[in-house]
Amino acid sequence: MEAVRYSIRDRGGERVLTVDGREYPTYYSERVIRMLIERKGLHRAPLYFPFKATRGRHFLERLFRGLAARGLGNLSVLEVGCSFGHITEYLNEQPLVARIWTFDSDPAFVEITRAKVEDLQLSKVREVRHLTNAETQRLPYPDGAFDLVIVLGVIEHLPVAERHRYVDEYYRILKPGGWIGVFDTPNRAFPLETHSVGLPFVQWLPPRVALVYGKALRPRRLRGVTLEEFTRPGTGWRNASWSECLPSSGLAGLEDLTEELGYGYRFFKETARTRKRKLLLPAFRVACALARRLGTPPSLCLPYFNLVFRKRPRA
Repeated sequence: MEAVRYSIRDRGGERVLTVDGREYPTYYSERVIRMLIERKGLHRAPLYFPFKATRGRHFLERLFRGLAARGLGNLSVLEVGCSFGHITEYLNEQPLVARIWTFDSDPAFVEITRAKVEDLQLSKVREVRHLTNAETQRLPYPDGAFDLVIVLGVIEHLPVAERHRYVDEYYRILKPGGWIGVFDTPNRAFPLETHSVGLPFVQWLPPRVALVYGKALRPRRLRGVTLEEFTRPGTGWRNASWSECLPSSGLAGLEDLTEELGYGYRFFKETARTRKRKLLLPAFRVACALARRLGTPPSLCLPYFNLVFRKRPRA
């Protein structure tokens, strides 16, 4: 039924996906477009076309400026969760990056990313691996294998009860002196859940109560959703805590570079687009300044975590 409502035209240097009369140009191949439609649906697929810029450059540009300022290069990079491969593309374009490994537990996204590696000739990519959820609790890489680990929009989707089993692995495979970036991760401590359900305090409630609350105030979004579906790993509505972004040992052995690199409040301020966020900036500035005075991370006051840590070299 969807097939009669869209077309894909090849214009040589680009393809144009037309959905219900609206055109979406992209440099992706027709096979990648069709794979994305099959995975995400016809109307959601075009949202992914600009992600290399809107998510890759948006979240990682400051990180690479910081790496360059310290004279770092020839980096081996692990990307946790390749999704559609947009971050993989962005990493492949960075002069400081020499080699890229990535994986995902979603087999469809793995196949899409592999197709993009082939079509776009992403020469720095060494592997796009499919791992089951269980396998990601013990990653198939040796200790200290990577100079840089990128974890973007992942931690909130991990099973809540055993998150450190996954997160500890990201730090295990990081070299001493290596950097890890945890980006676009919704903060459970922030009163408004902005990632999934979009309601105040819902992430703090027991699942059954949260679902009733959500269905009452978000009936369209949650219509027909069962408790089992609502609580399965991947839904993300519980968000993530500060400690869940760190290894079990906490900050021991880590240097927090978040504020130094311009993330935290500065990133929140400079990327503010909506009128509401801009009006609230003074309140966020005061809250972050107070947190800093109290010796706590200013990021705890923000809706999303964008964090960078360096693993201290061994003595």
